Amino acid sequence: MKRRNAYIVSGIGAIVLFAAFLTYNAQPVPLWNWIKLSDILTIVGGLMFVIPFYTLSVHAKTREHAPNPWVWQLLPVVGMFLMVVGLLIPNDFVSLGSLALCDVLYFLGCVGMLMIFVYPFGAVNDEMLEDDVDERAEDAEGHAERPTSK
Repeated sequence: MKRRNAYIVSGIGAIVLFAAFLTYNAQPVPLWNWIKLSDILTIVGGLMFVIPFYTLSVHAKTREHAPNPWVWQLLPVVGMFLMVVGLLIPNDFVSLGSLALCDVLYFLGCVGMLMIFVYPFGAVNDEMLEDDVDERAEDAEGHAERPTSK
C-alpha cells in the first residue's frame, strides 16, 4: 500500500513537472521579484517526484543495513536543498563566465540525489533480481494451484 501511494504522489509530481516544462518558455509569470511560476512548479513537482523514492530508499536500505548511512540519508537531502536554492537564485546572481552559480548548485543537487537510486553500488541489480525471483515464485505458485485436466 505504501509503495502504491508513493508511486501516485510521484506520478502527480511528474505531471506538475510537465506543467512547469510547458510554462518555462511561455511569457514569464513573476510571483516575487525574480521567482517565476515555472520555478515554483519545478520545485513542487520535483520534490513530489523525488521524496517518495527517497523514503522508500531509506526504508529499504535501513532494512538491509546498507553501509555508510550518511551517504544515502544525508546526501540526497543536501542535494534536494541545493537544487531548490539553485532554482530560487537568479541566473545572473554570481557567474564565472558562462558558468552560473545556480547551474552549479543545480548540478551538485542532482549528483547528491543520485545516491537515492545508485547506492550501494550493485543494489539496483540485486533489487531487479529479487523482483524477478518474486515474480517467478508467484507464477510457480499460481501454476501449482491450478488443477490440471486430462
